[in-house]
Amino acid sequence: MNTLHHFSRYLAILATGLAIASGAAHAAVEPLPMSNTSIKLKAINLSGAEYSSSQISALVNVKYTYPNNAEIDYYKSKGFTAIRLPFSGPRLQPVNNGELNGAELARIRAVVDYAASKQMYVILDPHDYGSKYDSTSKSMKLIGTKTGLPTSQLGNFWKRLALAFRSDPNVIFGIMNEPHSQTAAEWKAAADYAIYGIRKAGAKQLILIPGTNWTAAWAWEKSGNAAQWAGYTSGGQIAFEVHQYLDSDSSGTHSSCSTGKTARALDNISAWARANKVKLFLGETGWAQNATCLAEGEAMTKYIGANRDVWMGLAYWSGGKWVSQSYMFMLTPSNLAAPVDKPQMKAIVENF
Repeated sequence: MNTLHHFSRYLAILATGLAIASGAAHAAVEPLPMSNTSIKLKAINLSGAEYSSSQISALVNVKYTYPNNAEIDYYKSKGFTAIRLPFSGPRLQPVNNGELNGAELARIRAVVDYAASKQMYVILDPHDYGSKYDSTSKSMKLIGTKTGLPTSQLGNFWKRLALAFRSDPNVIFGIMNEPHSQTAAEWKAAADYAIYGIRKAGAKQLILIPGTNWTAAWAWEKSGNAAQWAGYTSGGQIAFEVHQYLDSDSSGTHSSCSTGKTARALDNISAWARANKVKLFLGETGWAQNATCLAEGEAMTKYIGANRDVWMGLAYWSGGKWVSQSYMFMLTPSNLAAPVDKPQMKAIVENF
């Protein structure tokens, strides 16, 4: 082969490479907009990282685990736009007002980065029920009560976490999972500190604010949450996270469902949100596979979709590679390599 032929072949290869590079550039996915109240959240709770939550030195993938890429890929394929990521606050910040644990932070970072590559948001959820680890007593203590930890510690935690993720547009800050022992006023004071810490870190992403009393949608007024948060506009991009299950006592512990539960549970808080010009997010809901529950799940997803003026979306509880396939609310298929959708998936995909 002569020199000219070599050169011509080189030019052809170079041109092909440039064309591929140019095509790749044109095919590049646009970055997600910074999380805000206008985005639509069709989300799944991927459980596992919150397991053995108070065990500071628990071994990853032995006592707890984070979602893997195959799980995220499955939910992306079903049109989900977000993951709610429950994790252990104590493992992330094991010392009062101390630095975040680098290894644990890296595990969260890996989920956030992979989700971003799939155009999905991640809701960071310290799954600690209104409590925080106290490194002095080596026990979990309520935040913001007379005998608990000061609200400033929650602010410190969130300032550090927000600093780590303030440049990630696909991150959403969920202040806390299901506070329930504090009064509405005590919890609001704690949440205010968290919001202040996040904004002090320079993070502008969406913040999801829960109420006390398990942040129950049906009891938003009865719990005092409605009165405490009425007219609240501080903190920039904010929405209120509530939880609602479809069994008779709204606990999510029964495989039976109460017909008409959706409207009874969500009508009042929807009216409150409209009156206060705020958005809502249903951070946990789930239903079993019997006919009554599937019908009520259908009603739930249709309700959220029909009231988009106040509802940003929902996060189904739950999926996760360590969640038992026998769990009545399980949404992740048993075999992700050849997935067969759970019956609950149909309503989520078709109605919202």
